[in-house]
Amino acid sequence: MEAAAPQPDLDSLLTACLSNNTEAIKAAEAALKRLTTSPTLMPDLLARAAGHPSPEVRQLSAVLLRKTVTKHWTKLADVDRAHMQAALLERLGAEPSHPVRRSLAQLVGVVARHDVPRGAWPTLLPWLGQAAGSAEAGHREVALGLLASLAEHVGDHLAPHLADLTRLVGAALRDPHPDVRRQAVAAMEPLGGLAAAGGGPAVEAFHGLVATLLEMAAAAHARSPPDEETLVPVLQLTVELCEASAPLLGKHLPGVVTLALAVGTDPRCELSTREAALEVIHWVSRFKPKQLGRNKDLVRQIVTALCAMAGEPNPPDLDPEDDGTLPPSKLATQALDAVALHLPPPSVFPAVMAFAREALASPQPPHREAALTALAVIFEGCAEPLRKRLKDVMPLLLAGLRDPEAGVRGAAAFALGMAAEFLQPEIVEYYKEVLPLLFPLMAEGNPDLCERTCYALDTFCEALEGAEIVPYLQQLVTGLNAVLSCTGPAVQELALSALASVVAAAGKEFEPYMAAILPALSHFMTSSQPSLLPCRCRATEAAGLLYEGMGAGNGELRALVPKLMELGLQGFTLDSSELREYGHGMFACIAKAVGAEFTPYLEHVVPRALSSLAQDDGLFGGDDEGEEDDEDEDEDDEDAEDTRRAQQLSIRTGVLDEKCAACAALGLFAQACPAAFLPFVEPTLEALIKHPGGLFRYFHEEVRVQACEAAARLVIAVHAACPPPPGAAGAASLTPQTRHVLDATAKELVRALEDPDPAVMTASIQALGSLVKQLGAGALGAETLHALALAAAAVFKGDAPCQATFDDEDDDGADEEDEEGGAAAAEEELLAAAAECLPSLAAAAGPDAYAPAFASLHLPAMLGRLKGGTPADLRGVVVGGVAEVAEVLKAHMAPHLPALLPPLLKELRSSEPTNRQNAAFAVGVLGEGCGAAALGANLPKVLQALFPLFAATETAGVRDNALGCVGRLLTAEGGAAGLPLEQVLPVFLGALPLKEDLKEAPPVYGALCALVTGDQAQRIAPLVPQVVAAFGAAAVQQPPLPATVVAGVARTLAGLTQAYPGHMQPLVTSLPAEQRAALEAAAAAAPA
Repeated sequence: MEAAAPQPDLDSLLTACLSNNTEAIKAAEAALKRLTTSPTLMPDLLARAAGHPSPEVRQLSAVLLRKTVTKHWTKLADVDRAHMQAALLERLGAEPSHPVRRSLAQLVGVVARHDVPRGAWPTLLPWLGQAAGSAEAGHREVALGLLASLAEHVGDHLAPHLADLTRLVGAALRDPHPDVRRQAVAAMEPLGGLAAAGGGPAVEAFHGLVATLLEMAAAAHARSPPDEETLVPVLQLTVELCEASAPLLGKHLPGVVTLALAVGTDPRCELSTREAALEVIHWVSRFKPKQLGRNKDLVRQIVTALCAMAGEPNPPDLDPEDDGTLPPSKLATQALDAVALHLPPPSVFPAVMAFAREALASPQPPHREAALTALAVIFEGCAEPLRKRLKDVMPLLLAGLRDPEAGVRGAAAFALGMAAEFLQPEIVEYYKEVLPLLFPLMAEGNPDLCERTCYALDTFCEALEGAEIVPYLQQLVTGLNAVLSCTGPAVQELALSALASVVAAAGKEFEPYMAAILPALSHFMTSSQPSLLPCRCRATEAAGLLYEGMGAGNGELRALVPKLMELGLQGFTLDSSELREYGHGMFACIAKAVGAEFTPYLEHVVPRALSSLAQDDGLFGGDDEGEEDDEDEDEDDEDAEDTRRAQQLSIRTGVLDEKCAACAALGLFAQACPAAFLPFVEPTLEALIKHPGGLFRYFHEEVRVQACEAAARLVIAVHAACPPPPGAAGAASLTPQTRHVLDATAKELVRALEDPDPAVMTASIQALGSLVKQLGAGALGAETLHALALAAAAVFKGDAPCQATFDDEDDDGADEEDEEGGAAAAEEELLAAAAECLPSLAAAAGPDAYAPAFASLHLPAMLGRLKGGTPADLRGVVVGGVAEVAEVLKAHMAPHLPALLPPLLKELRSSEPTNRQNAAFAVGVLGEGCGAAALGANLPKVLQALFPLFAATETAGVRDNALGCVGRLLTAEGGAAGLPLEQVLPVFLGALPLKEDLKEAPPVYGALCALVTGDQAQRIAPLVPQVVAAFGAAAVQQPPLPATVVAGVARTLAGLTQAYPGHMQPLVTSLPAEQRAALEAAAAAAPA
């Protein structure tokens, strides 16, 4: 090779790169970067990689040479390349340092990437085979390392030799020298990639390697102490193989899991080794759930072993301040969480329940704590079966809250928080038992216990409604205020979050307690200490929720607006994306509450919201160093490559949430102050629709959802601020200002109907539906209406682009009846949006115009959803949609009754209360709109299906809708005359009063009034006393009926008493005095 010009400073540059002097390192790196732009440095780097006395310099030289080879190898003459090939192989065989050998092997791999495809390195594979058969363990180790590098760089050219290479690695796994065995483990991952690409026989041959690997690993584990230096790479390898596209673990998957479980639960091993082992169980559960789930005995063994490990004490040398090292109990519960999330619940929860019952009876507090923590972590994955078994679960949790040990009580509080988060809505029924047991825990002064108690209160109260939480408000406010005054920031943050949930749940009922929390909110909202910023965020959130729940009717709250606005605006001077997010939220809540009075603040809040939308979101890719540097990056080791790719896709999620809040706030500002917002319409519109960079085209679906919602509010606000002249209709009903905004946003909303994300399509349907409802069909135009109608039909058919994601969801390991999660909820919301837009289309277009479209486009698709195979919750949504359309179309539904009634009758008998409730409502609306006679021969079947819904054991909402259904049938044309009143009415009256769905009051009590005053009065004369009693109860019932309904009942009863005093007066007089007074007052207040 032709000698290059000497580089007198190369050694000093290399030494400087390895020093601790930052400035010297930067200068040396810059100089080396300049030198490596030419191939002339390669001989000197090779000389130092091969012969420098310092292993660190040899390794750095090999790394730099690899980068230089990447750029300049093809510029060398053939003789120079051959010289370097020989020198590299010679040094690789002689190098004593492991790190240097690794770098040299990587260098050989890069050279091979250039020369092997050209057949220009014929000595490479023979050298590899010779080294692998050497009597020297070091040579065998080098051969395995080189094989791994070659498989990574020129794997395609090794494929013809795959069988030989597989045998070579198999022999190395049995090698007597541990370093050779470990290097064989390292070679298996790239070799697995070659096997996966080869398919069939290659994969089968690789399974033989896995069997040998497991034998070797079992022997390493059996040693005393265990050979963890071997076990860790084996465990890491199995994780990689688990993710492979081909079944590289095959029939050995149970053996892999068994090994991982044995190591993970072995106290002899280091915690880091045990963590690596349990990571295997996590990844197998995630990527191979069907295969693992079929082995039910093994799953039970896993669950049982993890439960036992959850009660294992911490090793004495565990540093409690070391956040990077988790105790055994935490490792176990994390793994149990993963198993519960991905494997079939029937294989998981019975073993955990059995463990919990037994461990809670243990005299050892750690065992009782483990019982409750194990329950807590399976609530998400096993939610469906555990919701149905709360009567077995709740006694365990309540017993934990009464435990004498604070740690156990804390675990019970944590478990209740998890239950409240994942076992909705059934868990809420236990609030009367849970809340009184949580209150004392706040007063104990134990920070850990306080923290977990606040979490439980937060999640529990979030699910409660006003009437349920009111009796506990005093204790909640007092207890949380006490926590805020005597704990640290972490607990205070949770207490403020719980307080926000209490405020949201109580709504207007929180007014008497508002003064008690305002000092705490003010204290945290004025703090600028970094440690208290999360608390300031939660306090800002709670302040906004006060306005959300109570509106501006409270004088004290209205008077606080200037101060809270000032504090919120001050928060924008701090560098906190989360605080800006909650600031936007608070501003929006205040704007909704005070309406046009918010106008003076628009000039302050709108620019800040627009600034949040315009800020850098953290997306970036690559650097500005040019293509050569990109090539350098490509040659870095695997960890560096993964880091680079992660950086290219990095998202600052705090900024994402801030953008969502800012976008929502802009829509609400426009809604609150339509006229005053006009100067801000154009910049807001630009932020939404500009391309590129507009929110409608944003990469993340949550922002696109907010863009849809804000766009609809913006259009409606402009329409309110710029109203059309009186009497304008159709296209003329929009002013030019509204038309401009509508055309721009409608185009994007229609585009969003094809969005690949279901939440975005849901939001676009809802936004267009609200515009149709507010502006009318003529304003939107035929093209937009047609797009919306087609989108709704596509959703019902399951053909919308976003619904492909539901088919792609990985449901491995769970039977259909056990599938729960985000995809199911997303499809339910999508269907609900499609169903809810149909009445708007029908009302806007008019029943006559919409009926043919419904018959041809929407009804067939909806009927398809009502067939077997559709989940019950989705059928319930469709039935509700049919009912809402029928309310508008009325008699136009008559031709469809033969097709609709059979599935509706089936839903009346559904095991799901929502389906029975919606079906009862739908049948009643159909009968009311089409006439009872239209039901024909189906009428007896309807009554028969409705009868069980009147039982006292039926849920209140279902029973109320059954009452409404019969009420509508009674008042339908020909209804009362065609019904067996003598049998129907006693059951009807026996199910009163309404308890939950008070919207059914008009048809229910309207039917009774019509019966006692109509032509069927004689038939029901024997039941008049019960009718009068029902009228009296209606006047005073709680929750109260609408005033118009009570007035109608009172007028009817007064009229009957005046007409038939002899019969009616005694019945009225027999009513309780409270009922008589209420009826008299309602009759007197009713208009004539």
